[in-house]
Amino acid sequence: MSIAWQQFAATVWQIFSESAFWVIASLIIGGLVREFLPSSRFRELLNRRGQGAMLGAILFGALLPICSCGVIPLAISLYRSGVRLGPVMAFAAATPIINPAAVFLSLALLGPQITVAYVILGLTLPYLLGIVAERWGAPAGTAAPTTAPDCCGGDCESGLSPVPADRAMTRIAAGLRWGFADLGPTIAFYMTLGVLLAGLIAVFLPPSWVDSYLRESSGTALLAAGVLGASIYVCAVAHIPLVASLLATGAAPGISIVFLVTGTATNLPELVALYNTIGKRIVVLYAVSLIVGAMLAGVAVNAWLLPGFEPVFDPVRSLDLLDTGERLQPTVGVALGQASAFGLIALAVIGSWRRGAAWLRRRAVADSSGDGCCSG
Repeated sequence: MSIAWQQFAATVWQIFSESAFWVIASLIIGGLVREFLPSSRFRELLNRRGQGAMLGAILFGALLPICSCGVIPLAISLYRSGVRLGPVMAFAAATPIINPAAVFLSLALLGPQITVAYVILGLTLPYLLGIVAERWGAPAGTAAPTTAPDCCGGDCESGLSPVPADRAMTRIAAGLRWGFADLGPTIAFYMTLGVLLAGLIAVFLPPSWVDSYLRESSGTALLAAGVLGASIYVCAVAHIPLVASLLATGAAPGISIVFLVTGTATNLPELVALYNTIGKRIVVLYAVSLIVGAMLAGVAVNAWLLPGFEPVFDPVRSLDLLDTGERLQPTVGVALGQASAFGLIALAVIGSWRRGAAWLRRRAVADSSGDGCCSG
């Protein structure tokens, strides 16, 4: 059992060290988004009715090399800056699923057939998730909370004109303060809960269960792959070698597609954070739509697109594509990754302290109210 807990600690630290830099970077960008987006024309583009806003959010997200944990602060910042829920959730799904480096790595290890199915699903599923979120995600009569800063002194038309340098620095400082002092501790607290749950699943899930279900092509196997993929944390680039190993050992191509998409699009840390910041309704819709959509795609791949699929590996071509993918994927040094992990842990401690203090205040108020009721 001690070995299992050592593996659990190593898994948790690995998740933190791999994702922390992107979370920190997203907190910086998210703070700047909150400060500058409400007074920019980019917000008008994202809020435009029709297909343009959704497609723009998907294409923008597909070009960013950010994992599903790192996209959380950006998505929440967009939402709290007044962007419609549909483009926000489409962006949140598309960003971790697909990026140029992941596409080249998929071509190298999975082959063109699986890669084409992966790219098509990676672009269409976020669009469908955005439609579902727009239609049923927010309660009737509510809109995205707008938190436009006092950037214009009451006249927001001036927000479209160039900002003086001293004013810009003040707004940048305000955005960073919001990102790290307000949003950061909350995100880090809930992300830590999700990381701990993901670590438990990764370490204590019986390997025999994985072998039994992920090498079949039944509906139960597709569901198992979807639920498992949505629970664990692995970024898109790191997920592809795992999917390649599944294909090499005889997994159906549909299973691989389901596991690849759900494993990259979301994970427990992301779901826990979104649940406590945007709302439980959208998280339930997001997770269910993601798993069901990936399962339907897996059925289509197994039954119609790639029946009798046999993986083919071309070593020379794969090495060229791997080299291209590595050049496109930004790397984070060990020292920077560990420093970011410690920074994220510090934010989680602050978030835990705040929640504990708030709980103690509520208990004190409840106790004093009870004493007042009984004193008469």
